[in-house]
Parts: sequence; C-alpha cells; structure tokens
Amino acid sequence: MKPDYSTRETLIAKIKNSHDQHSWEDFVRFYENYIHTVISRKGVKYDDVQDVSQKVLLVLWDKLPEFEYRPMECRFRTWMNNVILNICRNYFRGEIRYSKKLSKAAEEDITENDSPLIYEQMESDWKKHVTDLALNNIRPNFEGKAIECFELFCQGKSVDDVCETLELKRNSAFVLRKRVLEKLSTEIRRLDEQLS
Repeated sequence: MKPDYSTRETLIAKIKNSHDQHSWEDFVRFYENYIHTVISRKGVKYDDVQDVSQKVLLVLWDKLPEFEYRPMECRFRTWMNNVILNICRNYFRGEIRYSKKLSKAAEEDITENDSPLIYEQMESDWKKHVTDLALNNIRPNFEGKAIECFELFCQGKSVDDVCETLELKRNSAFVLRKRVLEKLSTEIRRLDEQLS
C-alpha cells in the first residue's frame, strides 16, 4: 500500500531526502495545476505553458534537496513561487531575444538593396538541391564507373586525370559523361517541375 503523506512537510521532506519517485508523483499531482495556473496568469503563451511547467518541475526536483523548511521564515510556496517566477522571467527574456533576432533578420536580410542578391543565392541553392536529388535518383540506373566518371568531370578533373584514375579510354570517359548528363538533365527538369 502506498504511504499516506498527510502533510506537505512530510511529502517535501521525503522528496528532499531521497528523491523518492512515489513521493515525487504525489508532489506533481498536488502542485502541477497550481504551477500551470501561475504560469498562465503570468502571460506565457498557451502553447508554451506545458514546456515551462516541465522546466519548473525539473528545477524543483533538482533544487528541493537545498530547500530548508522554516515555516516561520519562509513558506515552501514562497520558495516555489520564486522558482516559477524566475523561470517565467527566463522564458520572457528568451521571447524578447527571439523577437529582436526576427526583427533584425527582417531588417538586415530583406532590404531593397540586398534582395536581388538574396534571391540569386536562393536560386543557386535551389539548383544545387535539385541537382543533388536528381543525381541520387539516377544513381541506381548506372553500373560500373559511369557516375564516378561524371563526378570527377564535375570536380574539374581533366579527361586525362579521369582516364588515369578510373582506368578508362578517352572515348569511354566522354561517352559515360554524356550518358549520365543526359539522364541527369531529364531528371532535373522532372524534379524542378514537380517541386517548384
């Protein structure tokens, strides 16, 4: 049978001294709604209340062994409220930093002077992304050294270097490169149409 912790002091002492799991579950059941209420009333976004509550509970679990219960000087609830308020303050500081970063990014990145450069970079990134996808898609269609030959040419290797590396004849290297390039071009067009 589960022990009956009739007073909060006993429950807190049990958690504080041994981090007893059953006592902790009772503690959570006893204080969780209160923690949620305080966090909500402080103005934490509805979607974040659960996460902030979990942070509070983690800090309480961690710091409870350091808490000294002195009913005449400091009640447990006062101490717990300070933990809740500190975590809420950290949450709001994070929200302010996040808002400032968004504002700064919007000011820096999307200006009339920069926008052509941004869009050029985005277009370049898109082309590379689609090319990588296309190359991965066509890879199973080729056996032997075809893909490796094509990749060496893409790296800027000369035909002589490619032939030496892969032990190919010049004509074979050109034929392999052409086959992969044709298939790749078709796949890039297909993906670009589907994904754009």
